[in-house]
Amino acid sequence: MANVGPKGVIRYEETFATDNIAGGTPGSSDGAAADGIAWVCSGDSGNTAFARAVNAARGLHIAGATDATGASDMIEICSDQIFMYGQTGHSSVEIIVQFDDITNMAFNFGFNDDSLDDSDTLPIEIGTAAWTLNATDGFCGLVYDTGATNDELHCFWANGAVVGMTDADSSVNGKAVRMTGMAPTNNKWLYMKVEIQDRGSGNGNRATFLAVDHNGRSVEKVFNTSVDRDLALCYYFGMENRTASAHNCRIRYMAWEQSIETD
Repeated sequence: MANVGPKGVIRYEETFATDNIAGGTPGSSDGAAADGIAWVCSGDSGNTAFARAVNAARGLHIAGATDATGASDMIEICSDQIFMYGQTGHSSVEIIVQFDDITNMAFNFGFNDDSLDDSDTLPIEIGTAAWTLNATDGFCGLVYDTGATNDELHCFWANGAVVGMTDADSSVNGKAVRMTGMAPTNNKWLYMKVEIQDRGSGNGNRATFLAVDHNGRSVEKVFNTSVDRDLALCYYFGMENRTASAHNCRIRYMAWEQSIETD
């Protein structure tokens, strides 16, 4: 459902009360958008694309899964349009998500430069401490990867195919990009939010990264990024396995908000 929040901001909260997800076909690279479709999804061959589900413990949600046939199977869900720009003033994306088994897996959440990533792998991956940028141009969001030295959330941004920090263990202006102690827990809800704000002509977006675990512990980090204010972005979530093992993912809630342009 959509609603207008504070003056000048449009907020959209997705509870999946309406089935508005494109029917992702495992093995295809797209989840074709159409009238009535707000979200597109895709998955590798043999995976289960995100679709509505319900049970007593989790209520109405969407669920997707990788299978156990490959070591880099991926499923993803994104907004069907690329419509978020820092230069509008303010944009944010939120999610509440849980995983059945966080062992040997990775995920990205935030703003991506492409609706459904064309590389057939996550936009951002971490090997020990080194970043691998698969996104074509830019990304701004939270990254979790059991291939990293630390199995914790990391703040990340890139623009013009240039990564904004040295590695996953580095600091920017004295602040570590790693959220120490913040990681998903099996079968428990994790809340994440990423915001971008405009800093004016010639400046990259300011980004706020927030995560809250099932115990109510929160970590927030704010950085001035290199992401251009006119870079077109979309809501993005993607999950990938790191070994030939199956992983289930459930999403209870998704939301985005954006300033209304003056013209």
